[in-house]
Amino acid sequence: MEQEHQSVNHFSMMYGLYLGLALILNLLIFYISGNPFSEVSGFLTYVIIIGCVGYAMRTFARLNTEEGMPYSRALGLGTLISVFGGIIFAFFAFILYKFIEPGMIEKMLSVMEEKMLAQGYKDETVEKLLGAQKAFMTPGIMSFAQVFTITLMGFVFSLILAIFFKKEPENPFYDVVNEEDEYENS
Repeated sequence: MEQEHQSVNHFSMMYGLYLGLALILNLLIFYISGNPFSEVSGFLTYVIIIGCVGYAMRTFARLNTEEGMPYSRALGLGTLISVFGGIIFAFFAFILYKFIEPGMIEKMLSVMEEKMLAQGYKDETVEKLLGAQKAFMTPGIMSFAQVFTITLMGFVFSLILAIFFKKEPENPFYDVVNEEDEYENS
C-alpha cells in the first residue's frame, strides 16, 4: 500500500481552518450567552488549541509513516496550524469589534477595571493603567494581537506535543533514496 505524501503547508492550512473555526465557535457561544470575557472561555481556548494541534500531529504522523515526523517537522506543523488558525480568528474578531459589537472593547475595559479594583489596586493606578491601554485597544491592534497570541500559545504547546508525536521513518534511508531520485531526474 503506497502512502500519499502530505504537504506540511497544505495540512497546516486545513487544520488551521479547523482551529480558527473552533476558536470562533468558542467566542460565539460565550458572546451569545452574554459572558464573552469568561475565564472558562479562556481555558477552553487553551484546550481547543492543544486538542487541534495534537490531533493534527497525530493524523499527519499516521499519514506519513514512510518518511516519519521528526521533532522539527512536528513543531513546525503545530506552529503553522496556530498561525493560520490565529489569522482566521483575528479576521472574525476584527469584524466583531469593528462592525457587529463596537462597544465590546469598552465592555472589556470595564471588566478589566472591575478585576483590578477587586485585586486591591487604587483608583488612580487603575485609571492610569486603563488610560495607557485605551490607546492600544482598537479593533485592528487587538486583531493583530490575537494572531500573535494564538501563534505564541500554539508554538509553546507544539514544543511539548512534538515530543509525544514525533515518529521515526519506517524506511531509515527515506531521505537518501529521495535525494538520489532527485539527482537522477535532474
